[in-house]
Amino acid sequence: MAKRIFLNFLYKIVLFPGTLYLLSLVFPRQITFSSVQHWLDVSFLLLIIGLIADEIVLGMFGIYLATLQGAIAIAAIVYLSGWLFTNSHITVLGSILSGIVLGSIEFIMHRYLRTEQKKRKFRPV
Repeated sequence: MAKRIFLNFLYKIVLFPGTLYLLSLVFPRQITFSSVQHWLDVSFLLLIIGLIADEIVLGMFGIYLATLQGAIAIAAIVYLSGWLFTNSHITVLGSILSGIVLGSIEFIMHRYLRTEQKKRKFRPV
């Protein structure tokens, strides 16, 4: 379990900030973070919520529904963060793009995590 959580942490700590940064470069009219602090705070919040949710929600709802819920949560968090940080510009379309791209990335990790969860659950004693 610790190995699974650690790999999930490494995956998210690299890909969440990196993807959000790339999205802000590719779609500057849709996603503009007011500062590096804003970008890192959103990434950190998504990381923490994602780690907890992956251990709880993934086992309860399965890969597809958990990924959909995650993408919706990501879009909402990214959008609402624009209201907390002045001089940010995050549109609804920008937040939806963030949810779709990060949700797709999460789907890959969810497949791995679910496989590992099942191995652990059904391991003979």
